[in-house]
Amino acid sequence: MSSAEQTAAAPPTDQLSGLIAEVLGVSVATLAEDSGPGVHEAWTSLKHVEVVVALEEHYGVALSSREIKGITSIAGLRRLLAAKEVAGVAP
Repeated sequence: MSSAEQTAAAPPTDQLSGLIAEVLGVSVATLAEDSGPGVHEAWTSLKHVEVVVALEEHYGVALSSREIKGITSIAGLRRLLAAKEVAGVAP
């Protein structure tokens, strides 16, 4: 397994992932950087909306409908928040 594959397979353990796990009602250990709507069984369309609302409230950001529709993974969400210069979120 390559380093990139190991990173994608390893559960993320930062605050962002913890918040997502809390909203989804799952353990952080069940998440990976490639987890997202339609990929992780708990990340349904309704839970996607709940994740977005929780992130907007927690980080004090507003996401456009286009940005929300474009979220396909935790890694992508991390990049989006980092581009918005959200403190504590690195790509």
